[in-house]
Amino acid sequence: MEKQFSIRTGELNIPCILTYPDHGEVQRIILGIHGLGGSSNDAIQVGIAEEMDMFSAVTMRFDLPGHGSNSLPLTLRNCEDSVIAAAEYLRILYPNVEDLCIFATGFGAYLTLHCLDQLLNLPGKIKLVIQTPSVRMHQTLMSMVEMMGKPLLPQDSIIFPTTPPLVITYDFYEELSHNIVLASYPIPMLILHGDDDKYIHSEDIRNFRRINEDAKLVIIPGASHQFTESGAW
Repeated sequence: MEKQFSIRTGELNIPCILTYPDHGEVQRIILGIHGLGGSSNDAIQVGIAEEMDMFSAVTMRFDLPGHGSNSLPLTLRNCEDSVIAAAEYLRILYPNVEDLCIFATGFGAYLTLHCLDQLLNLPGKIKLVIQTPSVRMHQTLMSMVEMMGKPLLPQDSIIFPTTPPLVITYDFYEELSHNIVLASYPIPMLILHGDDDKYIHSEDIRNFRRINEDAKLVIIPGASHQFTESGAW
């Protein structure tokens, strides 16, 4: 079953979708965090919710600021606050489930790593699966901008042709450039990466794995950044 609602706290108004089993005790809680230009209705996020139903899991996904139906401006702080608020909500809703499992893609993986210290302060444990993590998110953003053929200059902004359009400011790029998440983290994690990713360098992913000895890296042959190829997922 599926429920749509919003988390309201401070200036945040986060549109969320909760997918939960029709019956039985909840065994797992999973938070899905989409990538830059995506939304809570991305095919992978929806697929995770559908697949996890058979494991008596509740899955929550939401729109990051500036994405989907979330009208809050796209800033790193707004995104951080949204991730923490969503995780806290799930923890409050299901206090007796020990593990909070997070499945995050691209920019969502970057945000998760950036917020990990705060997430680890929540009750219980964190289990983390990150797909195509943008460990140098400012470089990933510039790769996307270059493919659009539109320069992002100081005091300027560009519009990504998503639905609705995503406004990217130079100030946002500056925030990202000062917050690189290519570092060591205190928990095991599973990293998924496609070897045909045009936005994230494989060497960055391999360096991240070397720094994090408890991480497991799975390279998907032929998969692009979005994992949209048949069979890749």
